[in-house]
Amino acid sequence: MIGRRSRYAAGILYTDNGDEFLGVRQRVDTTPRPDDRFHTVVDGDRLDLLAHRYLDRADLWWIICDYNDIFFPLEIEPGTVLRIPSVEHVLMRLLS
Repeated sequence: MIGRRSRYAAGILYTDNGDEFLGVRQRVDTTPRPDDRFHTVVDGDRLDLLAHRYLDRADLWWIICDYNDIFFPLEIEPGTVLRIPSVEHVLMRLLS
């Protein structure tokens, strides 16, 4: 139970397959799609730059995190293969 003075009190409690979690948005459906693209991380890559390159918007870096279960976006290792949804899928399904 979250107390009313907690910093999490304004959060929304979601349920997903019986699990409860706090959040401000629903989980993104990350089911693999045929139009997904793949990027192998090289030294110097940043998720905001990759989001700009593949999704045309740097502020969509969080979508790449969701698609790849990345919890610490500043710690992506070179050699990691990232799955990135198509910009069309993002615009039509995730941001609509």
